Amino acid sequence: MGESSIRQGAQIPPYVSLLAGSFSGLMARFVTAPLDVVKIRMQLQGYNPNIRYTNSFATLSAIIKKEGTQALWKGNIPAEIMYIIYGATQFTTYSTLNTLVSKVERDEGVQITPGLHSLMLGSIAGCVSTTLSYPFDVLRTRLASNDATQFKSLVGEISKIYDSNGVKGFFGGGLLSVNYIAIYTGLQFGTYTEVKDLTKDTKIEQFAGFISGIFSKTIVYPMDLIRHRRQMSTVTTTADMIKMIIKKDGVFGLYHGLTPALLKAAPTTAVSFYCYEAAVNWLTKPSYLKATLTA
Repeated sequence: MGESSIRQGAQIPPYVSLLAGSFSGLMARFVTAPLDVVKIRMQLQGYNPNIRYTNSFATLSAIIKKEGTQALWKGNIPAEIMYIIYGATQFTTYSTLNTLVSKVERDEGVQITPGLHSLMLGSIAGCVSTTLSYPFDVLRTRLASNDATQFKSLVGEISKIYDSNGVKGFFGGGLLSVNYIAIYTGLQFGTYTEVKDLTKDTKIEQFAGFISGIFSKTIVYPMDLIRHRRQMSTVTTTADMIKMIIKKDGVFGLYHGLTPALLKAAPTTAVSFYCYEAAVNWLTKPSYLKATLTA
């Protein structure tokens, strides 16, 4: 695929990053939607005392048996919107900062390793994209958590959240999520860059996205679980929720749903980075640029 468009100093036009990021978000969600529903159901067990899932396969089987195969795409509309907005803003912010910061580093003679450079910029990009897409993340979680046979109405859920908590209801657990995404995205970009550099021109290089996804998700998973619990309720504080989970299920309770999360995180990160870089390569081809400029 040539030089990575994530590399330190890569100059990617903002409109290219915007289009490529949107495409990457769309594709990442498309291939991992069922795993997302399974993960969320397992993360929220205990929130609903009537639901107990033992493992990923049992959860998947229970959902299909009770609600039908189509239930694996519950919450998909807000999730697709969220992923598109998230992917577009994440990569656009990253590439813009990459150009600016790399110039400052060159001009000032500052030496920063590629991994640290990507980690810092990835964290900032994650904060920006999370803030803009967060209301759709809340809606995705609420719709995906519905274990009834009937699908919840997207408009109805928006009205329910607004009537109960106003605008702030769409940002339940928002601060926790921003902190989580800052760490998670930073680790994703940093690990991806380091693995790409260390395994360049080897067969392992093509698995950089998978490795990055597994590593970063494992490190921050308890924060992911807590933020989904907070999205279901804005009453309990983060600290109280952590105490409640540990008291009821022990420390391992903070890792409910880790298996489907890893099964989802690895391909999501891999597809996201691969599709972004593929789209950037295509959009920056001389033939495409010529056609765009003469259109």
